[in-house]
Amino acid sequence: MNDPLVLPTRRENGFLAFCKRNKSALIQYGSLLLVMMFFATSTQGSIFKIASLRTLLKQTAPLMIIACGLIFVFAHGGMDISVGAVIGLDFLVVIAVVNSLGPKIGGVGAAWIGLLVSLLLCMAIYAINCLASIYFRIMSTISSLAVMFICRGIQSFFVSKTTDTIELSANYSDIFDIFSSNYLFISLLCLAFAAVCLYLFRFTALGKYSKAIGDNETAAKQSGANVVLVKLIDYLVAGFAVGLATIFLLARVGSVSENTGSGKEMDVIIIIILGGMALSGGESSRMSAGIIGALTYSLLSLGLSIMRVDSNYVSLVKAAIFFAIIALTLTPKGRAKFIPR
Repeated sequence: MNDPLVLPTRRENGFLAFCKRNKSALIQYGSLLLVMMFFATSTQGSIFKIASLRTLLKQTAPLMIIACGLIFVFAHGGMDISVGAVIGLDFLVVIAVVNSLGPKIGGVGAAWIGLLVSLLLCMAIYAINCLASIYFRIMSTISSLAVMFICRGIQSFFVSKTTDTIELSANYSDIFDIFSSNYLFISLLCLAFAAVCLYLFRFTALGKYSKAIGDNETAAKQSGANVVLVKLIDYLVAGFAVGLATIFLLARVGSVSENTGSGKEMDVIIIIILGGMALSGGESSRMSAGIIGALTYSLLSLGLSIMRVDSNYVSLVKAAIFFAIIALTLTPKGRAKFIPR
């Protein structure tokens, strides 16, 4: 007698089966389409005016860069909740470097050194995060939590010793305008970064092994993956992305306070989930989750702002979306799907 479990059924061939097989894509593109349609109607098309699109680009650029970088970490099953604190500390260091070197070597030279310091500092912090997790054999969530407290503590200590904020000198702030007002440069840089990340993730051994580790670390090791090296490179890519995004954010804000960077870690997590990717990583990881998710999230934030929704309600809306998508993606047999190692 044939096993009835292997026979096709009407349910398996129906609409529900299609939705189940394409759950990630439906969440990814469905969320974007729904957000666009809703705000196109509720704002009477204001969200697609030139001024709104420019604001959208400035908001999306740093978030997309960070999300694309952290996809590598999430793909191998890692977790990072330190990104906001790292950005805050990076703000502090870059402002100090530019303000101190500007009078000596000129604003342009100081700005280039500030950019380099931003990239190297974030890469070093993420490398420490990775190595601490591996060699002390602790969950990546715990190691990133420790990094978050250290970075936030240093930031708060130095900011509280001076004033409520530490500002980038007015003599040098204009040099960073290319990262905040040159929309062609912002677009090209974001596209270039996303293209590089997409290539690394889909067509190189780094992406292949990262997803393999996320599915089964032991099997990936047996297939030839250098697990420690792959994880370290993933974290370095993430650190590079955070360092680059910091310059975009600094160009817009121009100062650092005790709250700088606060909440960015949850923004990134929501972006990736909105992009239809499970935080547990593995073969289902997609670079498009960071790109589409960042665009959807920025559209949502901008639309609520245009509608003059109170900031407290904005947080409530984001939380509701977060829980709704998790509820849609979890299955009875996989309640721990979003719990990273």
